[in-house]
Amino acid sequence: MKKTLLSIFSVMTLVMGMSSCSKDDAKEENFGFTASMEACTAQDAKTALDGVNVNWVANDEIIVYGNAGCGIFTAVPHADNLTIADLTNGTANPGDQPYSAFYPVSIARGAHQFQLPAVQNTADGQLTEFPMYAESQTKDLIFKNLFGALKINLQSATLPAVKAIEITTPNNNINGIYTCRMYGAAPTFRLDSDGSHTTRLECATAQSIANGHDFYITMPHATYTGLQINVYDAQNNVIATKTLKAGKTINIHRSQVTNINLSL
Repeated sequence: MKKTLLSIFSVMTLVMGMSSCSKDDAKEENFGFTASMEACTAQDAKTALDGVNVNWVANDEIIVYGNAGCGIFTAVPHADNLTIADLTNGTANPGDQPYSAFYPVSIARGAHQFQLPAVQNTADGQLTEFPMYAESQTKDLIFKNLFGALKINLQSATLPAVKAIEITTPNNNINGIYTCRMYGAAPTFRLDSDGSHTTRLECATAQSIANGHDFYITMPHATYTGLQINVYDAQNNVIATKTLKAGKTINIHRSQVTNINLSL
């Protein structure tokens, strides 16, 4: 998937169960996998959202599980259709089907388990490496988006640059470790552990909001009430707090981006 500068998951490390997929101890080979992806849309649109690229780029990494283990592969996008890529340089042969796969690699915790972190990291607040999952009986992997995203546009002529945004929901777990399976056309998953009601988006550098700036936070599909947003400066001071009014809701849908605008 198209990247900016840093992945929102780039600081996460792979955990137990993935050591056999490491590039340090396996010969790089090709095993004939291809990967396609699902578009991400705005709630009020049927076309791909402007600014949210849904194309593979060279060297995107995907982890594929089969009946013999797992391997990490790099994407080679098709020149005539960047939503399809050949997967090359496999670190190990996953074996035969059934196959499951995750993108980005850093979220994977096993063949059907992944983690949405409580801290999401980005270069500048933009949406990058949107989490995806695929199951297949063949080597054609059709990836589906796991989550939706909340796009928060912040604008203020007086507040300092924004380094982090924190979302707190009183009634919903919005991160944690999940088990995932494909049932029909969309992934279904349940929260296993480590869920919490707060997710923090950390920017590599503080972003000016003088002329408005968009910040994207990946969130599970749900209807949210009582949502609170804390905005932090480069010194980790809270410079603004907004709480959703009573009776108001924000709907996050899988594979869609929900927009809210805040003038601070």
